[in-house]
Amino acid sequence: MKITPPLSPSGAKDKGEWPTPTRAVIRRMFKDGRSQREIVHDTKVPRRTIRRIIRQESSRRDRKRKDKRHYIMSIREIRRCIRYISFDWSTRRMSFEQVRVQLGVKASARTIRRELRLAGYRRCLSCPRPFISRKQARRRFAFALKHRWWGTSEYAAFRDDGKEGGDWRKVIWSDEASFWTGM
Repeated sequence: MKITPPLSPSGAKDKGEWPTPTRAVIRRMFKDGRSQREIVHDTKVPRRTIRRIIRQESSRRDRKRKDKRHYIMSIREIRRCIRYISFDWSTRRMSFEQVRVQLGVKASARTIRRELRLAGYRRCLSCPRPFISRKQARRRFAFALKHRWWGTSEYAAFRDDGKEGGDWRKVIWSDEASFWTGM
């Protein structure tokens, strides 16, 4: 009994892949006990390709798509971790292992870190800010109010309304800075 494969005369290759019907015919012929040489003679498909088709488990080379990602941590647990960590300074300083123990999460510390990073949470050291007392803040505010009408024009330097004006062009700027440490 001879099986005639449904092949077109050109060999019917589609972007480097043989179509599924051709693959099915080659597999059926091999299961029926035909040798690779006989399959080559009947189908006009190269012998190396026939070997590859027979060895493959599926009908195509590309991977079958997964249904969806398997999550070790649920979205609810991830949100709970983020809420707990960002609660205050002491919880932000905790290691992921301590967070895992504290919240009773079954995932490892590494998984918690990875899932939080994927959720957009990231840890970083806060930038140090200078200490400004209320007295310094009041003085800075008074300076800003006093000099808010200063500018770089003649009008700003010599005001008509009697208010004190100034010209920032006449101020000497340097890269030195003086500051109070909060006494």
